[in-house]
Amino acid sequence: MDLHRYRCAVIAGAALTLTPAASAQLIVGNDQSGSASIYYIDVESGAATPLYTASDSSAKPWGMAYDHDTNTLFWNSGGSLYSSPFSMGGLSPTLLGSLTFNGNATNFVGLGYRDGVLVGTRNIATEAVYEIDPESLEATLTYAYPAASFDFGGLDVDATDGTLYGLSDTVTRGLYEIDDTAGTTAFMAPYPGAETDIDGLAVYNGLAYYVTDGNNVTQPNFYVFDIESGMQVGTLPSPFTGSGTFSAAAFIPAPGAATLLGIGTLLAARRRR
Repeated sequence: MDLHRYRCAVIAGAALTLTPAASAQLIVGNDQSGSASIYYIDVESGAATPLYTASDSSAKPWGMAYDHDTNTLFWNSGGSLYSSPFSMGGLSPTLLGSLTFNGNATNFVGLGYRDGVLVGTRNIATEAVYEIDPESLEATLTYAYPAASFDFGGLDVDATDGTLYGLSDTVTRGLYEIDDTAGTTAFMAPYPGAETDIDGLAVYNGLAYYVTDGNNVTQPNFYVFDIESGMQVGTLPSPFTGSGTFSAAAFIPAPGAATLLGIGTLLAARRRR
């Protein structure tokens, strides 16, 4: 482990230690037909609680991301971007508008957040990583990867060190670290068992949460992987009552962790410079 990763691990560990009574939350949703819910899942107990339920696209995320600085949860359904302040008491979605690329309406299948902008991926047309201005909703392409090599449906940024990760359903299925500045990828961990389609991803402090889009009978579990070892370290029960084509996830640190998380983000920015 290099000095940067050590510092980030110490910072994140200390942040969680400061708030032992509060639980971190995994936020998940899928685009099942009919009524759908966005849930928070207590990563310690596995208990799931609905935050928002509706039958329209506002409750059917394809991608999801969290900005800890403003306590804003973002999610998209196709080309529509929504946001809400995060609260354990529920979400109040605001439709921000339609996502665009080169001035044309477009959609994204995964979202992350870093340095004041959203990060997204597409799996049709130009398959690539994009940065999305959360105010103008215009996207800028940062890394076009070979279309036959990857299908990054799950996407997230580990807020403790700024690293971008994606889940790919094609070729060697699994979790990849993505450097969209250098235009490189590195395989980190496989899919578990016979799983071939996992579209939701949340990453925090070196743990990756794989979120499936099926109902909780056909795909009863989400999976937790330790990125450094590449090994599965746990499961969480899926709350989804119906199957979707897409799923989405984001990680909300325990209350109080954000203060020290800001220090970790600063260290990550220094490393990128």
